[in-house]
Amino acid sequence: MTDTITVDKQAYYLALEDHQWKRLRMAVLDRDGHQCRLCASKSQLQVHHRQYHRYKHSGEWLKPWEYHPALLVTLCGTCHEQGHSQYSIPIKEIIKKTQL
Repeated sequence: MTDTITVDKQAYYLALEDHQWKRLRMAVLDRDGHQCRLCASKSQLQVHHRQYHRYKHSGEWLKPWEYHPALLVTLCGTCHEQGHSQYSIPIKEIIKKTQL
């Protein structure tokens, strides 16, 4: 695993508009009862990636919707921001292109 993230934020935010991400995001929100898993807030909900994956040989990041739902969790904006400020997200390098 590595510990630094270099990502094109504009491309990432565009990817969050993709229907495939929106469908997975809604499935995670449904699974989590449309509330933050940490504080139970029901406002400003976001779906957080527990870890990031990138392909070892190309350096290409997985698309947001290519992650297994077990690697995603519903957080409110406050808990999400606090988590990012206190903890680094693990980055896993993967070899082949399969949904994880």
